[in-house]
Amino acid sequence: MDLGGANTDQKVIQARLSALFSDVLHVEVPAVDTDLFDTGLLDSQRFVELLLYIEENFHTHINIEDFEIGNFRCIEKIAALILQQTNGNAVPQSADGAHSYPAKTR
Repeated sequence: MDLGGANTDQKVIQARLSALFSDVLHVEVPAVDTDLFDTGLLDSQRFVELLLYIEENFHTHINIEDFEIGNFRCIEKIAALILQQTNGNAVPQSADGAHSYPAKTR
C-alpha cells in the first residue's frame, strides 16, 4: 500500500476544498484543521451547499451514515471522507486540471 500516494491525494483534496470554500462559499479557512463549526465558518446553509459541491466536483456520493458532524468539522476530515468515498482512487479533475465549480445561485 502506497501511503505516500494517499498522503499526496489527501493534500490535493485539501487544496481543492480550500479553493471551494474560498471561490464558491466565499469563506476563508485559515488552516485545514480549523474547526468549521466552532468558528462559525460553516452553517447549515453552507453545509448543504458544501455537500452539493463535493458530490458534483469530486464525483462521489456521501452516504447517509457518513453524515456525522465529525466528518465535516474541518477540511482535513472532509478530505479524508472524500478519499474514503472514492476508495483511494484518484480524484477526478476537470480536463485542464483546474478547479471548475458551477456558479453559485441564490
